[in-house]
Amino acid sequence: MGLRWLSLLALLGGALACGNPTSVTQDQFTIQATGRQVVLSNTAPQSTFYLVVERETASLIDFATCVGPPPCRSVDTDSSVKIPYGEITGYHAGSREAVVYWWRAVQSPTGLRADSVRSTVAEL
Repeated sequence: MGLRWLSLLALLGGALACGNPTSVTQDQFTIQATGRQVVLSNTAPQSTFYLVVERETASLIDFATCVGPPPCRSVDTDSSVKIPYGEITGYHAGSREAVVYWWRAVQSPTGLRADSVRSTVAEL
């Protein structure tokens, strides 16, 4: 009986681990690579700001967060944006991965600031 339960747990764990490798959902923010574009969807109650950078390029840049109107890039609540691969910073033919950074604005004594920067690697 113990071996049967262990087998069932292993099977369940394997099934849960086999998700869509091109779709990541974290913190009410979904990142999906479709083969031609990256789709960012936001279900959080406030806008989510973002930066998408080709993975090798990401190791070379130093960026500052932005929490205001354009040119700051954001996804409104209950909305999505589509970023064609060609518009990803540093993208080139043959790029396989991009790093998606995202954050939200919070009030501070000096005005709005980024809460914390999160990131994940998306397979293109």
